[in-house]
Amino acid sequence: MKTNTIALLSDFGTADPFVSAIKGVLLSKAPGLAIIDITHQIPPQDIHTAAFYLMAAMPYMPKNTLFISVVDPTVGTGRGIIWARTEHYQFIAPDNGIISWVDQNEKITEARFINNSGLFMKNISSTFHGRDIMAPVAAAIAKGLPEKKIGPVFSEYRTFPFPQPQKGGNRVTGQVIAIDNFGNAVTNIRRDYLTANSVFSISDRMLKGLKLTYASVPEGEALALIGSFGFLEFSVRNGNFARTFEVKIGTVVEAMGSIDE
Repeated sequence: MKTNTIALLSDFGTADPFVSAIKGVLLSKAPGLAIIDITHQIPPQDIHTAAFYLMAAMPYMPKNTLFISVVDPTVGTGRGIIWARTEHYQFIAPDNGIISWVDQNEKITEARFINNSGLFMKNISSTFHGRDIMAPVAAAIAKGLPEKKIGPVFSEYRTFPFPQPQKGGNRVTGQVIAIDNFGNAVTNIRRDYLTANSVFSISDRMLKGLKLTYASVPEGEALALIGSFGFLEFSVRNGNFARTFEVKIGTVVEAMGSIDE
């Protein structure tokens, strides 16, 4: 699937030259590519947050985008690198579960183990496969490399399930699955589970009703709302909900007065 758009996601941050090195390889080998930075602020080694942001950003990328996701705590240890595709997108990532949740948007239809060493950089660092393996392979694919030349079909790639909320009567139990840069606690509960008057319990705090915007309450007050990716989240206006209420990924959330199925 030839493409002219690469989307990058990593935990590299922007203080070091890691991201620019990947972009340099991509543009040296496939000049003219459009490169989109999803984020490089994934918490270090946090594969689950990476999986969430990949899932959340995916529907807004141009069709045929190739995603390179580099959150790779076991780099250099023998873990594989995979290529996968859905109907409209392609992915290159370590075989550690980062692509697990893309099927919340589109099902993966094919995956391959990347082993065509002729595509790799001449000198491969054991600590930087994003630059030396993933980027040159992505550039070759962008220019039209046939899928069969990437490597063998590989259906046993690693995944972890999306944590679906549990429904019981008019109560739904979920959990925090991401904390964004503002300290907003994003949950796995979608809008269609809730009513405008649902009551929420999180970290021993009760919140009543869904607000429309972050500015719907006075400064410093906590609120619940549906965030831009369609999930229930908790915020403090002009503050940091996660820090204020000691919320972490995995914190349990309950919604009462939810929609009966």
